[in-house]
Amino acid sequence: MVGTDVKHFFAKLKTCSESEINTYFIPILELFPLLPGKEKNIFAAEFYQWARENAIRQPLKIAVAVYMAGLADFFTEKYDHALILFNEAQKLFEDRGNNDEAMLCVSMCAAIYRTFGDVDLALNGFWESYEQLTKTGLFAHNIMACSFQLASIYAEGMHYDEALPLFEKTLTSAKKLGNQIFVVNSLQGLGKLYLMLGKYNEAKEQIENGLAEAEHIASPMFIANLLTELANYYFETGDYDNSANFHTKALFLRQQHNAVGGSITNLIQLAAIYAKQNKEEDVEAALLKGLELAKQINTKPKIYKLHRLLADFYERQNELKKSLYHFRLFYEIREQVNVEDTGKRIKHLKMVFEAEQTKKENAIIKQQKTEIEKKNADLQETIDELTRTRVGKKAKILTLAITIVLFTVEEIIIHSVLHLLPEENLYLSFIVKMIIIFMLKPIDSSIEHHLLTKIIKKQKVVVVG
Repeated sequence: MVGTDVKHFFAKLKTCSESEINTYFIPILELFPLLPGKEKNIFAAEFYQWARENAIRQPLKIAVAVYMAGLADFFTEKYDHALILFNEAQKLFEDRGNNDEAMLCVSMCAAIYRTFGDVDLALNGFWESYEQLTKTGLFAHNIMACSFQLASIYAEGMHYDEALPLFEKTLTSAKKLGNQIFVVNSLQGLGKLYLMLGKYNEAKEQIENGLAEAEHIASPMFIANLLTELANYYFETGDYDNSANFHTKALFLRQQHNAVGGSITNLIQLAAIYAKQNKEEDVEAALLKGLELAKQINTKPKIYKLHRLLADFYERQNELKKSLYHFRLFYEIREQVNVEDTGKRIKHLKMVFEAEQTKKENAIIKQQKTEIEKKNADLQETIDELTRTRVGKKAKILTLAITIVLFTVEEIIIHSVLHLLPEENLYLSFIVKMIIIFMLKPIDSSIEHHLLTKIIKKQKVVVVG
């Protein structure tokens, strides 16, 4: 159903006018995250290709196409290329004065920076986007995304006072707009936050509300996430039986849907619970199963963490040979991860630097363009003023010549007809002269208008030629 709707809106984007684009762009943005990764790539690539070939005279559609291609790359974790596309789309939007759309690109770059671990740049990008987008409220979905991301960053950094109002604001907006995904995300975020603050009753209430919403939209992954949070709540409050029960339920769901990373997390937590309950055999079984899954997807950070947990476990059991084996693997793999992470960080820093340089260059170009346009406008105003002055002088000369002709003709006519009248009438000559004088201004204006019209026509011919 979602795929059918997205396909429909993309088809409408191809045929609509530029003024109607957001009518179809906005619902695509709201539905796009719900698509499977493969469909995201197909829809975005097809529209991108179409826009490059058919939307030459509609540059706003090209900008939308570039943004959607970046979005598809982002959701499929191709962050390197996504960053390039978002920067390109931002410039295309800014060139057309579409500031809100440009902020969508800034927010997505911020999301990538957060993934790369650059929290400061991420915060700056999300705040810049959030403040601009809230002025118009046009992209409500992205406003919620920004506030949720900001809240999450503050919560992770233990800035709870900043995180709480942002989570609450996201939740309020999500309920108002009927966006159940952000309702679930906000409730989960609030539950985790209250758990960090030791407000257990509030934490349980928010997590249970989130779980009910997740079950309402029948999302297995959201349900598994909330079950895990509820299990964490029970662990913190010392109810290990309930904690194990909810972790087991979450693990079952995640294994059903091949969510291996989440499954490993549940197994690690179950091992911690079993250790509290002195169920040593269950601890070993959970850790070994977690290690097996981690090796399947080759997630080295979790592999070395599990080796360390197994080393500690075997040391407690006085199985020193096994403990030493896992300790060695822990240090060996952790060192590999550190080397790889360093390489990634260098690569990411280079990408971020290049992206920010591009933004700065675009800003300089934009400023220079504005200055040139202002100078051109001032120059054109000066040229127009000089042209009007020149035309005005020429019109006055022609008006003077016409005046002389009219007065000369008037004198000849009046003197030729006065002798025919019963008596000489001086008032007739005076009246005719006054009429001529009053005609001078309209004559002067008409001549000036005619001369200006001729100049404008000549300029148009030069431009067309």
